[in-house]
Amino acid sequence: MTNDDNDPLGVFSTIDDVSPIQSLPPQDGREHRKETRYRVTWKVDVSVEGEDLHDGRLNDISLHGASILLGRNLKTDIKVTLRIYIPSITGPYPPTILTVHGMIRYTVHDSDDLLFRVGIAFTEFEMVSDRGYLNTRLTSHHLEIT
Repeated sequence: MTNDDNDPLGVFSTIDDVSPIQSLPPQDGREHRKETRYRVTWKVDVSVEGEDLHDGRLNDISLHGASILLGRNLKTDIKVTLRIYIPSITGPYPPTILTVHGMIRYTVHDSDDLLFRVGIAFTEFEMVSDRGYLNTRLTSHHLEIT
């Protein structure tokens, strides 16, 4: 049996360009988030240092940061730009898109979703009014995570 028999799709030959990233949430068990978090599953695009674009979805969000599920493992302390697609709640209208800048704080593999969960600390909302919009939307229409 040849290697091609064991790997008909050529998956094993692509593994050599993958390096593990050792970044975990704080080990002291304390919660470091500053704001109430809300569970949402909104679509999000992640641009890494202005270049790579990755599709993902939000796991949870607050006014200070978000947890995002992605198919890629990203390094910590890297600048990212998020485009968050907030669906309309009043009808078949296009989503509201918020652009937020931030820093990756941790990345872990989420075995429940079989994706990487990436923690982002927000550093700036591109439009000042977006922070207020997000606050109103979350507090009026979504449940807090306890």
